[in-house]
Amino acid sequence: MRIFVTGGTGYIGSAVVRHLVRAGHSVTGLVRSAERRAQLQSVGAEGVLGDLQTPGSYASVAAEHDAAVHLGFESGEQAGRTDRAALDTLLTAARASGRPYGVVYTSGVLVLGPAGPEPAYEDASTAHAVFNTWRPAHERVVLAANALSLVTAVIRPGWVYGGKGGLAAGYFESAQTEGAAAFVGDGRNRMPLVQREDIAELYRLVLEQHASGIFHGVEDEPGRVLEYATAASRAAGKQGATRGIPLSEAKRTLGTFAEAMGVDQWVGSRRAQALGWKPGGAFLETAAEAFADWQRELASP
Repeated sequence: MRIFVTGGTGYIGSAVVRHLVRAGHSVTGLVRSAERRAQLQSVGAEGVLGDLQTPGSYASVAAEHDAAVHLGFESGEQAGRTDRAALDTLLTAARASGRPYGVVYTSGVLVLGPAGPEPAYEDASTAHAVFNTWRPAHERVVLAANALSLVTAVIRPGWVYGGKGGLAAGYFESAQTEGAAAFVGDGRNRMPLVQREDIAELYRLVLEQHASGIFHGVEDEPGRVLEYATAASRAAGKQGATRGIPLSEAKRTLGTFAEAMGVDQWVGSRRAQALGWKPGGAFLETAAEAFADWQRELASP
């Protein structure tokens, strides 16, 4: 399969590209520089120079493929507008391709809002979305585009960890530099996690099975933030020492994202598991491995 990817050199996207290439697919990623293009080439993919904010730089290239995965993201006030423009461009390219086509859109579990009395599965309401509250509308655009020759899907990753980026990296770094793993809030909220390689595998399964609809990518049971920080601290050799950062303090550096980190969530991945997707060991069980991965990636060039 020929697959076009936005955000293919990003934290999640780079893992998705690796998994797709390993599975024998031909992957082209949208990149902003020759250096990023070389990064893709080093794992067996190709790159096309362009920018999410300039749809003309990649629309025709996307139309030459069999599927597109939208993982690119622009932060700031224009984030929603840029995301919608990219989404519209990929859907238009899919229809213009003249062949069966698949489009996979990346959302996130924060669209589900705070936890209810039961796990929020893929059919749960998004009426109480937090952070990037434009995402549910974009999800609806993707799902409404599903047709006989255009298969569309939405993947909602949990809070991703693994390697030198993601959620756990902050715990490991603060444990190493401050002697205690730092987290936002009081640590009592549940947070659905997913390992980076696991979520990359879900993208592969959705594409290869031409699956449509919404898919959650989360570990089976959400732990509480204090439990995650404690496990990370122990893995880093700090005997479980942790430090809670008051929300008011965190907001000075993280803005409204700090509030998102304090949301209590309980999310299930029933439809993803029906595809045969099964996440590896939960973070609370594999924190030592995650710490070793973090150290290894930090040390690599």
